[in-house]
Amino acid sequence: MRYTTIAALLLASTTLARSQGHEPFAPVNPADTSPASALDDLPNKTIDNGIVSAKVYLPDEFGFYRSTRFDHAGMITHITYKGHDYGKYWFVKTSPDVQNFTYDKDGLVAHPSDVAAGPVEEFGENGFDAADSGGRFLKIGVGILKRDNDKYDRFHTYPIINRGKRTTTATKTSIRFDQVIAKDPSGYGYSYTKTVRLLPGKATLVIEDRLKNTGKKPIDTTVYNHHFMTLSPGEEGVELQAPFSLKNTRPMPADVIKFDGARMSYLRGIVGQEQVASDLTGFTNAVADNDFRITATKTGYGVRIRADMPVTRLLWWSVPSTMGIEPYMDVKLKPGEEKRWSHTMDYYGPGEGK
Repeated sequence: MRYTTIAALLLASTTLARSQGHEPFAPVNPADTSPASALDDLPNKTIDNGIVSAKVYLPDEFGFYRSTRFDHAGMITHITYKGHDYGKYWFVKTSPDVQNFTYDKDGLVAHPSDVAAGPVEEFGENGFDAADSGGRFLKIGVGILKRDNDKYDRFHTYPIINRGKRTTTATKTSIRFDQVIAKDPSGYGYSYTKTVRLLPGKATLVIEDRLKNTGKKPIDTTVYNHHFMTLSPGEEGVELQAPFSLKNTRPMPADVIKFDGARMSYLRGIVGQEQVASDLTGFTNAVADNDFRITATKTGYGVRIRADMPVTRLLWWSVPSTMGIEPYMDVKLKPGEEKRWSHTMDYYGPGEGK
């Protein structure tokens, strides 16, 4: 399928079925679906340090990701270490008929706004409530959006009014994305740089962000990385380890999840249309608490995930094809202020994760 065909799907109506990823799942029209493999050849760059390789999709109006939830830059897939792919697609098809995702006879079907895989950041909105109907608001990593509904909905695709100016530079082991929003009538403006880098001689991927508020209005938002990991089918044998005692705020099935102090374990794999999700608590405002290990205990493959800002909210989410830990962090910038932060992922295999 060519870019123009995929673009047509993205612009099609989203009113036929609007599953939010919770049962009952709404059906889709088979004629409106597209296989996940149709995304493979969209503009991308592979980085490789001889130990880890990763496929990084490029921000493009007709690229891999074109909706308004996630940062358009640095959509990372197929992170491969010792033959294990940590960033497979977690959907088998896409369809504009769904909101978020649903299922058909072949498996999970995602809306094009959710065709993320591997590490990808999402910022909260700025200025939506203050904007009148048809007014402008800010979504960092996307641009200036048009308010066309009553309540902000991250799964809704908003019209992009101002994408700003983007530049991309790459080496064999890194790729840098720059986006500048300047002199927008909304009063918002920023300069944003994201660098995705594989460290020399290590099974480590680092995402480095620099954000400067160049507008007239303050930026008051959050950012998290939705890791979309693929470690073990159905998360069978997966364990999450934290530097603090974990607690869940929403019910999690007792035959699936066990909590033991700083460890959360899957007692069995989840199948079919099952989901496991909850906010997790127990963290403090110490940066050291933003440090997690996720391991598939039957194979020994896993990843240590850490960032250099405190956690302000922590969410865990999984379906049989993927899982994600979402450590939210606050980003508050007055006009002229700048902030830097980074996410670090250390990949390990059997016998390496201790």
